[in-house]
Amino acid sequence: MILNKDTAKKTAEFLLQIKAIKLQPNNPFTWASGWNSPIYCDNRITLSHHATRTYIREQLAHAVTESFGKPDVIAGVATGAIPHGILVAQELGLPFVYVRPEPKTHGRKNQIEGHIENGQTVVVIEDLISTGGSSLKAVKALKEEGCYVKVWLPFSLMTSIFLSKTSKMPNAIWLP
Repeated sequence: MILNKDTAKKTAEFLLQIKAIKLQPNNPFTWASGWNSPIYCDNRITLSHHATRTYIREQLAHAVTESFGKPDVIAGVATGAIPHGILVAQELGLPFVYVRPEPKTHGRKNQIEGHIENGQTVVVIEDLISTGGSSLKAVKALKEEGCYVKVWLPFSLMTSIFLSKTSKMPNAIWLP
């Protein structure tokens, strides 16, 4: 579900302007899921462009509060959504955590980095989704810590293109 077509259009325009969207029909990209795709959106490039970064931060923060009120915590799915999750948390004045696909094998062996408490409401920010595997692992880890996960918000065009047919994630809202 796209929350706002104008936001979707402007986000797409920004991504095209900064050349974050790459096309390789003759040599498809391999995504972390193993899928091959002729299109790739490198959301990390948005971090180098103030106007784009600011727009995405503001729109994601607005989508969170407009749809669900103010959560207790913002979480980013490691590693691609960490910076955008931080931006949203900063915009909303909230704590931030990030969630790895698996616990570390050294140190404190955390899967969730940052302070989280049982019973907190969490909005998970994701950058790209194909099968939803990483996001589902993050949601599972947060729920195992006793958190209530309201929604996750990927903002990539890939989401709109592919997830509409393959989503395993109920209650998700997408900003392209």
